[in-house]
Amino acid sequence: MPSLEAQLKALKQQNVAYNTGKFITQDADCLRVLEAADKLSHRPESVLITGESGTGKELVAERLHGRRTGRFIALNLSAMPDALVQAELFGHVKGSYSGATSSRMGLLVAASRGTLFLDEIGDITPAIQVMLLRLIETRKFRRIGENEDTDFTGRFIFATNRLSSDFRDDLYHRIATFRLKLKPLRERMEDARLILQNTLTKAEYEDFLALLHAGAKASQWASPPLLKGNVRELLRLATQYKVLGPHSLDFHWEGDR
Repeated sequence: MPSLEAQLKALKQQNVAYNTGKFITQDADCLRVLEAADKLSHRPESVLITGESGTGKELVAERLHGRRTGRFIALNLSAMPDALVQAELFGHVKGSYSGATSSRMGLLVAASRGTLFLDEIGDITPAIQVMLLRLIETRKFRRIGENEDTDFTGRFIFATNRLSSDFRDDLYHRIATFRLKLKPLRERMEDARLILQNTLTKAEYEDFLALLHAGAKASQWASPPLLKGNVRELLRLATQYKVLGPHSLDFHWEGDR
């Protein structure tokens, strides 16, 4: 089988993207991340995916999930109160607290034999860090209001765009048995063109690029612009263009926010 570098060179000559499912890329570093995700898809260890918001961390997590028999369950922990994190993960039994009129299955049960993807793990409080450390170490949990432990039979995948200064070292080493890092879109600009080519028609693509060039600030233009929202923002602009036309485009240049 040809090496990754040989495959990349051939693909660039053909001007097509590597067959990566939903993740469109020709970038060598991103291809290595996807290749590593494929190798790790059958492993039980935790994986930490890092990268700026909008770079495709959940797509990599779905690739890591592979063909597991259980479900892929995602939970974004950003700005989530501690009580809600516990309720979402553990679930509760009827009558365990005021308002608990029925029992509820938590996400740890829903992800049995599958994958639990916890996004924005860097935002959790110290109390939740302690709780999560115990959960990862013992692989046991207890529904709120219940006395018996339940085994977690799935796999953990985590993602973040940053880790807080008070993030525990012992927890980091537990969640980052393997670490995959995604580059921002501004460091793989050819991918931006590929994404647009896969989203727009040829005529729309050419017109869209012309509009980007015309709207760019000369000191900040780098074909296409340095979008702070990465792929997510690029797709937002492409959707605006397709649905509402060229005058709807809402650019956000570096330093505008």
